[in-house]
Amino acid sequence: MNKNKELTSLSRLLYNFSPRQLIFAVVLGMLSGALYSLIIPFILSGLENGQLEVSGYVILEDGSAGFFAFVAAILLTKVTSVIFVNNIAKSASANLKLNVAERIQALGVDTVERIGFSKILTIVVDDVNRITDAAVAIPMMIVSFVTVLGMLTYLAYLNLQVFAFICVAIVFGVLLFQLPVLFAKGLYTRSREDKDILQEGIRGLIFGAYEMKLSHSKGRKFLAEEIAAPLSSSTNKEKKGDAVIHLAGNASEMICFFVIGGVVFLLPSDLLSSGTSAFGVVMALLYITGPIAGILSMMQTLKIAQVSLERIHQLQTLEPEIYSLNEAGAVKDEWQKLSLLNVQYQYKSDELEETFAIKPISLEFEKGHIYFIVGGNGSGKSTLSKLISFHYRPTQGSVQFDDTAVTETNLMAVRERVGVIFSNYHLFKKLYIPTDDIDQDKVKRYLDMFKLTGKTELIGNIFTTTKLSDGQRRRLALLVALMEDKDIYIFDEWAADQDPEFKDFFYTEVLPELRSAGKLVVAITHDDRYFDCADKVIKMESGAVKEVEQFAIRQSEPTHLPSLATA
Repeated sequence: MNKNKELTSLSRLLYNFSPRQLIFAVVLGMLSGALYSLIIPFILSGLENGQLEVSGYVILEDGSAGFFAFVAAILLTKVTSVIFVNNIAKSASANLKLNVAERIQALGVDTVERIGFSKILTIVVDDVNRITDAAVAIPMMIVSFVTVLGMLTYLAYLNLQVFAFICVAIVFGVLLFQLPVLFAKGLYTRSREDKDILQEGIRGLIFGAYEMKLSHSKGRKFLAEEIAAPLSSSTNKEKKGDAVIHLAGNASEMICFFVIGGVVFLLPSDLLSSGTSAFGVVMALLYITGPIAGILSMMQTLKIAQVSLERIHQLQTLEPEIYSLNEAGAVKDEWQKLSLLNVQYQYKSDELEETFAIKPISLEFEKGHIYFIVGGNGSGKSTLSKLISFHYRPTQGSVQFDDTAVTETNLMAVRERVGVIFSNYHLFKKLYIPTDDIDQDKVKRYLDMFKLTGKTELIGNIFTTTKLSDGQRRRLALLVALMEDKDIYIFDEWAADQDPEFKDFFYTEVLPELRSAGKLVVAITHDDRYFDCADKVIKMESGAVKEVEQFAIRQSEPTHLPSLATA
């Protein structure tokens, strides 16, 4: 199995996952279709002389036993083929979903932000499931196709002129079907775009519930514009696409009956040498109608899946973040200074020509110091913090630990030294630390310190619950960050949701303790009354450093909470 091959078709998805099993399943499906195609001549032979006879040669003496054996063989081969392909399709789809997740994780944070949460969620959930549905339909198409092929072979055996007439009619019907299919595919593609918008609306419905509960008109307007409108648009486009496909499919199916009519009423009667031949032709044509209709109807599922495949392929073509996991150019444990040297960062956008940019910045951050980053909305605070945390890579300039530059060779190693709690942080239920390395006593002291005892507890490496208030969740996130013991800590408005007691505790106890432990601490904040807790305050404006102000360090005042050092 080659995971690196581009996913461009459903057949490649299945073949890449398990080529031998797929070939075996296809062969079984072909055998099932071939056996299907022999039923009519079997029945006709049985009606005449009770045995299976082809071109004057007796294949089976006992027609009844042979017929039921054929039916059993058809059942066995068809079921086996369907089960095999179904298992391959399910496993390949699960593998595809994992590959998509790995691809998303391999992308840079800025690329993920540019794609958007809603599009990514739709790809992972809807698109992969549609591909699974289409993959499962493949064995039925194989059986139907081989059945049609077998029936055509039988018709050729009965009468070559009738066979040629029928082939022309089938080709005409398939071509006639392709035009509406292409039109329907365009509708499905546009419907898929509407679903991206709908996904974003659903996200707003969940995360914006508090705001909308305060305004009925706002809630109704949001529901109408962000949920109902794209949902209606997407549904209408899918309904139109389905209608076109169904119309084309049923019209193509009716062509079979036109062909029957043409054979019976329009072709010269002397083309069919006997009543048995005429009966066989009509019976074969009736029999072939179902498989052809099945193939055409399954094409709808395949076209929808093709749209999803194209979306996943677009994701696969995005360049992953480049980094190495080796130790080349590793940063020394005793590093002292992190330097930004003429660093710039430009956001990319597919919609806007001009986007926000960080202007050239040169700053130095030392271990054992606290730095506050302040500024208004859009000043560049968060962007600067993501450059310091190495989530963003500078578009120009460089970042160094002492004299060691951060490059692709040591990027992951330096990221391991950083702990962050951004404003849009995600609180995991687990401590992703080996269970044997977790100091449970330290965890309990932190839980007591942050007044989380009784709210949640750590069993092994899993918290019993993370369904806490916003302030409690931030304190739990801080506990996790402290347990990971990083060199650099970055906090984005951590104290914003805390009551005065914990706000003061954070600035006067937690941050100074981290500084005393030799950590580099960077905090984005608006709490100007605590500015003197920092060694330096970096003021941002319009993507540039406007001022760096140094403060005299304020001595920590004792609180009724135990000192962090006791943990």
